Amino acid sequence: MSMFRLALILGLLAVSPTWAADQAATDEADLASKTAQVELLRARAMVVSSASVNASLLEADDLLRQLRQAPPAKRALLRAQLDAALTRLDLEIDGASRGR
Repeated sequence: MSMFRLALILGLLAVSPTWAADQAATDEADLASKTAQVELLRARAMVVSSASVNASLLEADDLLRQLRQAPPAKRALLRAQLDAALTRLDLEIDGASRGR
């Protein structure tokens, strides 16, 4: 093995723990952001009375719980589903509040 390859491998091994720590911090920040978004929408949903809003809020809560418990490899799909559920919930709240 050439010295260049050895230096490259050692460099990658040295960077890997830092990258993993950065990824974990990013995941935690993303979870905190999603939690805050769910709580904001929950507060907005309290002023409207709609079965579809309540169902969408339950779905968002369930997806957030699944995202917290999921292994990192499965989080991307759950994150996308949660984003869609939050967007749908936001639209349903807007529609229900205009319909009053």
